[in-house]
Order: sequence, then C-alpha cells, then structure tokens
Amino acid sequence: MYEMRVGTTATGTGLVWHVVGHDQSSALCGQPLREEGDETDRHCLSCMSMFQELMRRPGRG
Repeated sequence: MYEMRVGTTATGTGLVWHVVGHDQSSALCGQPLREEGDETDRHCLSCMSMFQELMRRPGRG
C-alpha cells in the first residue's frame, strides 16, 4: 500500500506531497519526509511519475 506524506521539494524551497512505498521512511524520489502534518496543494512530480510506472507493472507491487 502506498500513502502520501508531506516533505520538502528536491530544491528544498517548499513543501509537496510525496508518495511513500511499503514500510519506507523516505519518498519514492528519495526525499526525506516531515513528521508534522503541514499542508500543501502541490505534488512531487518525480514521486507521481514513479508511482504511475509502478501501477503499470504486472502484479503492481
């Protein structure tokens, strides 16, 4: 199961929603995540692209 968590952008200039994989402490793109529930309406394009690719794979892991 995947979940969305807030973390910093790759440039470190703001916050975005990242995709977190199974039992991982970092996002699919490798960025660290925040513990607090800060809010943003932006999404990490790298995470979203990786997530889309994972969902296209047979057996969707």
